[in-house]
Amino acid sequence: MKTNIKNLPEGKYFTEIGYSQSYPWVEVSRTAKTVKLARVLVEADPEWLAKKEFYPGGFCGHCPNQSEQTWLFGMVNEADTCVIRETKRGWSRKGVRFVEDSAREFYDYNF
Repeated sequence: MKTNIKNLPEGKYFTEIGYSQSYPWVEVSRTAKTVKLARVLVEADPEWLAKKEFYPGGFCGHCPNQSEQTWLFGMVNEADTCVIRETKRGWSRKGVRFVEDSAREFYDYNF
């Protein structure tokens, strides 16, 4: 499984693909065509924050090493759930794509 989240417990994970950012979710239940997911809450890893670089440019700056982000597992928010459906193009919900077997958090510092 692809992940950049430290101390992530065992489970079946999905990554929500936003325009330039990504968010992790964990499977709660599954049917033949749908999966109910709960939001995984994470915190920025202090080790990565210490290595974060910024240069002048863009809207407020450019972070050349943002692809090396790491995060710390916080908790699973059982109150924040969604249902995704299997389509011909993969898993999605209202046009938002989800990738199975991946738990990645990504914040786009350059947007």
